[in-house]
Amino acid sequence: MYDEIGKKLKDANKETIAKEYHLKKEGDEGLPEGEMPDFSKAIKALRSQEDLSLEKLSALTGIKKQTLHSIENYSTRNPSFPNLEKIATALKISLNDLILMARSEFQGNLFKTTAAQRWTASFDIEKGFSIYSYSPPSISKRDFFVGVMTIRGGKKLKHWKFMDDSKGCIQPWDGELLFIYHGMNWRKEMRVLPNETLYYDASIPHTFENLSDKNNRVLLVTYPSIF
Repeated sequence: MYDEIGKKLKDANKETIAKEYHLKKEGDEGLPEGEMPDFSKAIKALRSQEDLSLEKLSALTGIKKQTLHSIENYSTRNPSFPNLEKIATALKISLNDLILMARSEFQGNLFKTTAAQRWTASFDIEKGFSIYSYSPPSISKRDFFVGVMTIRGGKKLKHWKFMDDSKGCIQPWDGELLFIYHGMNWRKEMRVLPNETLYYDASIPHTFENLSDKNNRVLLVTYPSIF
């Protein structure tokens, strides 16, 4: 049985994520601390585009008109994700795109991480490897993940499977890596040499095996983020 590895990594590191990214409450999906996106301008623009009044938006979302008015007038600077999801659906846009649109409304729409904000993740069922993350925790499906995975010499990593429609990219740096797809009644292998790059469908169960007798660092990129 192949489990989604992203969920295991995230669950195993909840406390670390919450502490290092200053999450406000349990269940927060990872909006980094700092200037909030300006949902006010984004929602106003989209509502005008769809020719929706506040009354109509309230009827479509089930959110009180007063609450919507507060969001649009920036009185409520940190709307809840459930409300944002309802608003995004009514405005015919994904929550991902609504957040990105809101972030583009102010100059500080970029953030950077320091070495102190990166962290190593690992969990019990996969001894012999670690992941050094260069990405902050994601919001919904908007982000990609980038990090460096270290696999011990001769170690095989099993149980890798991400959500449907996920894409992955690996590039071993220190030795040869064997990539294996595991289908219902089929199997496909591919050897990846140092500095070669392999792009693959991460929703199909797969295995990484370090063919070197030394530790192998592997650049790992996934979309959406595995965390």
